[in-house]
Amino acid sequence: MVQWSLCHILVPLCRVLLEALPAAGQPGGPQQEAPPSANLSNGLLFPLIGLGCSSGLRRPDVRSALELGYRHLDTAQAFQWGYNETEVGLAVRDSQVPRASLFLQSKIFPEDLGYVATKRAFKRSLERLQTDYLDSMLIHKPRCWVGACTREPEGTWQESWKALEDLYEAGLVRAIGICDVDDQIMDDLAKQNIQAHIVQNWMDPFHQDKHIRERCREAGIQYQGYSTLGPQWVHFRGHKENPVLADPKLQEIARAHAREVAQVVLNWAVTRSVAVIPASRRPERQRSNLESFDFKLSEAELAAIDALDGALEASEEAVVEFHNRGASQVDLFFIGPTGEQLIGSIAPGASLGQNTYHGHQWRIKRGGLVIHGFTVDARGGGRHQSRVVGSGDGAGAPARNDL
Repeated sequence: MVQWSLCHILVPLCRVLLEALPAAGQPGGPQQEAPPSANLSNGLLFPLIGLGCSSGLRRPDVRSALELGYRHLDTAQAFQWGYNETEVGLAVRDSQVPRASLFLQSKIFPEDLGYVATKRAFKRSLERLQTDYLDSMLIHKPRCWVGACTREPEGTWQESWKALEDLYEAGLVRAIGICDVDDQIMDDLAKQNIQAHIVQNWMDPFHQDKHIRERCREAGIQYQGYSTLGPQWVHFRGHKENPVLADPKLQEIARAHAREVAQVVLNWAVTRSVAVIPASRRPERQRSNLESFDFKLSEAELAAIDALDGALEASEEAVVEFHNRGASQVDLFFIGPTGEQLIGSIAPGASLGQNTYHGHQWRIKRGGLVIHGFTVDARGGGRHQSRVVGSGDGAGAPARNDL
């Protein structure tokens, strides 16, 4: 079973040695303390904190994080879900941070499942990110579903995995993995020629995913959590406010260390060997997240956070499908406790489905102007449908909800 090849070791090593040298006439400068890291099963150094580049993060936001010292960027091909590889690539170019000092991770959109489709999609990621290799490529979702995909994929995630294996052996990607993993996928992964280096699942203090984390530990796979600070509960589980940041026990622990709750949660996760990728557009929040590891939680505090697992339930769920019948792109926003959050964009004639909950508020804009907004009524598990109509100039008839 091939896990590593000389092209994965020698080429990046040469890049590190050459790019680490100061430019001619430039001093070396002070060295910033490195963020926590671990070695993947193939020996690749993996930063345990990165910047999640979802939630509408753009070029200035990513550049800010790089200036603060982030060296792991987690992006994806899914512009529908608020990602933008092109903006990330531009920010990396702006920053002048040596490429070998960065860990760039992206994800294959589920419409591009299949061997050939994944190869094509991977090439597009390299072009948008302005790089000749990726440090990690994950399969974003193991399957398509109505609303997420506008067309059927050419193949399966297993066929995509074969494509990633070939790209890995060619030295074009240094680690491979998959998101939203369950027991069946873990079983299937074990049968592949090259084992996963990274699994990325939803993980926070109330949803700790302990079973899959343990299976990853036993298999030597690095577990990476998304939504570690709790936004999943607000965006997709029907809570009015973020229950992680508002939890009394977490607030008590934070006060004991004169820290913020977010810093306590990130510290706890990394202490439990979980890599984290919090997203933020605010430089002060980016800095705070990065500085979450210079204090130590006691065993009692760690155990108290462990005990929060399973303490929350979601409210009534619904599925909303947004159909753009206009002639120009529209943008979909979720209205949460802190204001608007860009979820994704919908091309003319396309649709975007979202799992949502009773009381959630949504807003649709065209060209920066609000053309529709509504509050989900999910009593009885109702299925809602929102249609965007009108001409491409931003004018048009009001949207319609079909209950």
